[in-house]
Parts: sequence; structure tokens; C-alpha cells
Amino acid sequence: MLRRNRLKHRVIPIGIIVLMTIYYNEFAVYEVQKFKWAMRECSECVKVLLVADPQILGERFENYFGSWIARWDSDRYLEKTFSKALKFSQPHVIAFLGDLMDEGHVANVEDFEKYKRRLDSIFSMPDDIMKIYLPGDNDIGGEDDRVSASIHKRFNFAYTQPDTLIYKTVTFFKVNRLTHTMPEAPKDAFLNDYAERNTTNVILSHMPLLFTPGNFVQSVLKELSPQIIFTAHEHKAMHISLDTATDQLSDVWILPPYETHLYQLRMDVGDIHEVQIPTCSYRMGMPHMGYGLVYIDTQEKTVDFTILWLPNRFSQLRLYIFIIGLIIVLAACSFISSCYVKSYATYNRIPSA
Repeated sequence: MLRRNRLKHRVIPIGIIVLMTIYYNEFAVYEVQKFKWAMRECSECVKVLLVADPQILGERFENYFGSWIARWDSDRYLEKTFSKALKFSQPHVIAFLGDLMDEGHVANVEDFEKYKRRLDSIFSMPDDIMKIYLPGDNDIGGEDDRVSASIHKRFNFAYTQPDTLIYKTVTFFKVNRLTHTMPEAPKDAFLNDYAERNTTNVILSHMPLLFTPGNFVQSVLKELSPQIIFTAHEHKAMHISLDTATDQLSDVWILPPYETHLYQLRMDVGDIHEVQIPTCSYRMGMPHMGYGLVYIDTQEKTVDFTILWLPNRFSQLRLYIFIIGLIIVLAACSFISSCYVKSYATYNRIPSA
């Protein structure tokens, strides 16, 4: 009876610790993180939520023992964080900046359809929100291998939409540096100077543009006349400005991780801005993940943006490992102690000669 009470007194605290750890890692940490995010009240703004490099794990490269757990946990992390970001931002537009799948460029038709169903389940959105999808190198190739025309066609068929989309006063141009393709600008888009227009031109590209301004990039800037560019691929948050008067980069800075400032850029001073959005997946090996949130105010000629930084999942997993290790140590100590007590009791019961 005494041993049973001792065991009970040991199990209860351990159980409480385990339950508190699970509650914090799987629920509380995401609610706490929302209080660190910045937002702006703006009735005339177009709100855009930017999703970069989710790269859901596939089954060809992730085929080790227990890989299904890795895929399941990564999918759950993306689903949880996206739903929180969606509810917080209430966007008008959601733009996926490429690398939706990790193995899209090598997947057969059956696997591609399976991955797309997973993506649709993870990133569940209301029908009244405009969705924009761009392919990345992991979707169609183009980094370590060539872009496959058939795979590119398959992606475009799965996410059928024009390369120019308009929401209220904002025109979105989908640019593909991997294939060196861009849409034609509307004929009446640039009749007046930007300061006199009531539209803002936004370029969306998976690959960064301003850092390597070759002939293709020069053509994009000349033909589409963007005020701001949003890119991905590098898995980190960065801002770059190009002075159009000198054709030189005037400002380059990395956004400090976990600083949730709302940064404001003016669109009428002659600079072209590029904002790189970090990956939202913890499986990309980056310590800092997040979603981009943008407020485009065409009337005021401003763009406010912030990064909705996310909890570090690897820290949570390390906490689980620590708790499991602690339980194993305590269980081993309890077993050794129990064996010692049993041996001592047996020794005391040996009758004297």
C-alpha cells in the first residue's frame, strides 16, 4: 500500500508536467504569439497575406522510418499557423509565392494530386478571398535542374488563373524568373505618372529580382512599372530599394527576427521596393519563420508591411525530447529504488540460524 502511494505521488506530478507541456506546445504558444503581431486599421487599404515556401514534405525524399510523423507534424504546424494568421489579418488577397511542394518537380501525376489535396486541406480559405498562386523551383524545376514544360503546364492547370489580377486599386503581376516570362501590362495602365494614378502595381515573383538585375529584370521593371515587389526563395525577410534615378540599390536591410514592427514605404518618391518574405515552414532549416502581411493604400501612396513571426517548432520538439528523457530517468530511478527496497525487505525476512 505504501509503495502504491509512493508511485501515485510520483506519477501525478509527471502527468501534470506532460499535460502542461502538450498544452503549451500545441495550443498556448500560438495564442501568445498573436499578441506580438502588428496590424493597422485602414478601411481603404487592400490587405494581402503572403505565404512563402511552405514546401510540404513529399514521400520520395522523406521515406525513412517514421517519416509519416514528420509529414504529419509539419502539415499540422502549417495548418495551425496559417489559420491564426488568416484570422488575425482578415486579408482581401492571399498570395502563395512559390515552392508550395518540396517534391512537385519530381512527383508523378498521382503524387502531385495527393500533394495538392494536402495543400488545399492545410491552407483552407473562404471563397471570397482572392487567391494567387506562383510556381517555385521545387514545383516545376529550375534551380538544380531545368524547368520541365510538362510539369509547368501541370502546375498551371492545377492553379488556373491569369498572370495579371486586379483587386480594387491594386494590380498584381505574376512574374516567373525561372521561365523568363511576364504578363503584358494593360494598355491604359501607365497613361499618367504614378502620383496621379489611382492604381498600385505589385509584382509577385518566387525568385528575387533586384539583387541580380539582368536583362530580364530590366525588362520587367520597364514594362510593368511596379511600385513594389514581393519575392521568396531565400527563406528570410529582407527589404531592398532601387533608386530609379541612378539605377542603383539605395537600401538593403534584413528585417530583425521577432521584431514585429509595422514598416511603412512611400510609393511616390521614385524608388522601387522589393520585400522578401521568409519561409513559413520549420522544415526549411531556418530559425525564423513567418508570413507577410501588407497594407496597400493607393490613395495615400503608401505600403505598410510586417512579418507575422511564428513560434520555433524545433524548440518545442526539443522540449518534448527533454520531457521524455526526464520521464525515462525518473522511471529508471523509481525502478532501481523499488528493486533496492524489495531486496532490503527480503534480506530482513531471512530467519536467523
